[in-house]
Amino acid sequence: MSNRDPSSHAAAGITVPAIADAALTVIRAAGVDGLTMRVVADRLQVRAPSLYHHVRNKSELLDLVARNAFDQFAADTTAYGQLRTVDEWIELTRSGSLELRAFYAEHPGLAGLIQSKITPDRDRGEGSRAELVRAQIEALVRIGVPEPDARHIFEITARWSLAAVVAADDVFADGLDLFLYGVRARLNALIS
Repeated sequence: MSNRDPSSHAAAGITVPAIADAALTVIRAAGVDGLTMRVVADRLQVRAPSLYHHVRNKSELLDLVARNAFDQFAADTTAYGQLRTVDEWIELTRSGSLELRAFYAEHPGLAGLIQSKITPDRDRGEGSRAELVRAQIEALVRIGVPEPDARHIFEITARWSLAAVVAADDVFADGLDLFLYGVRARLNALIS
């Protein structure tokens, strides 16, 4: 039998998903600016050094949050697997964008963090964000959009939504409808 310090990461049962969840809880309460290793450790009821076994510093913590933020977002990635038409993709993207805007509103600064962590081919990475990106791109390809175009349209749609997240509710919804009207036209032209 080992005499481990109960605040050690193994004894406390700290996992990477638990750290990500705790960080998102902190962001919901205090915004990205209020996120620190110490505050996350307090949330997990451990000492801050216990976190360093999984995340070396705040920069890695922010990367972890960006990769796993959508674990708490109720995105239905399986719904993208059932899509067969451009109109279905547009409707699911519209409703998902409205839900995502509400999620970002509950987590001050998260949209900016996600925007700052965007990388090419992010669907090929790990975490819930990569799964959601992958599902959306694969849906476009399945309905007949060439993969490079599918990636481009996804990227534009995602960046527009992130940039517009600060707009008032009605302005966001109207802007989203106008934006998706143009996306629908582009998609229809690509698969015709």
